[in-house]
Amino acid sequence: MESIAELRKICRRENDEDNRRTLYIAARVSIYFTRLFLMMGMSANQVTGLFVILGLAAAAAFLGPGFYWTLAGYILFRLHVIVDVSDGEVARYRRTFSPTAAYADFLTHYSVNNLALFAISFRYWLDTDRAWSLVAGAVLMAGATLGRAAVDCWFRANFGNTDRDSIEEGRRGQPRSSLPGPLKSLVLAAGHVSSMQTFFNAYLLTAAFDLFAGAASRGWVIAAYAVVLPSFALSRVLYTAARGRIPRRATYYR
Repeated sequence: MESIAELRKICRRENDEDNRRTLYIAARVSIYFTRLFLMMGMSANQVTGLFVILGLAAAAAFLGPGFYWTLAGYILFRLHVIVDVSDGEVARYRRTFSPTAAYADFLTHYSVNNLALFAISFRYWLDTDRAWSLVAGAVLMAGATLGRAAVDCWFRANFGNTDRDSIEEGRRGQPRSSLPGPLKSLVLAAGHVSSMQTFFNAYLLTAAFDLFAGAASRGWVIAAYAVVLPSFALSRVLYTAARGRIPRRATYYR
């Protein structure tokens, strides 16, 4: 079996820089999981199956009462993200690419994020009897779905008509944004704040605060992201339609 350094070269994805900045932890530790999966003789499809199971388990855990169920959901979701990176690495190592597995991967991204958002808002309603959280949960799900659809629908609209370099920003070899440095940092910060990863981080931190302070600050995170996620998704739709390219954070890296 190759060393970790050698595996990184073999399994490197085309948008590796963007991936390492967007999924800061998962993109760095996934290769250790990948090595384990390869040593176990697992196929890329089997790793994708594990990715699906972990995601569904994470969503289910978020339904549980109390901080420790929230912590379990968070850990399972993080493992789900790491394994999501690993299945592609295993596929590149074995040079096996399955449309069915890719299809399952895409469907899981839609379903797990929405199930987790529903579970979190529903759990908050059960804990506090505040019905607005159910409405916020529906808005969160709509925002998360629109954010992904903004990308997927543009690919579909251009399918077979042009190459990816023409419809997607931030690809290797493309010029970076000419915005001044501070504005680039602002754009990147907005992208990070509006990500699902940041939402789950914020939710875990407020759940821990609630445990020790006896507060209900989780509601502030749910309410805030009920504004942030749809706003970010709508801006992505409008930007893509106006510029004719899917925006990527890699465009704004210095």
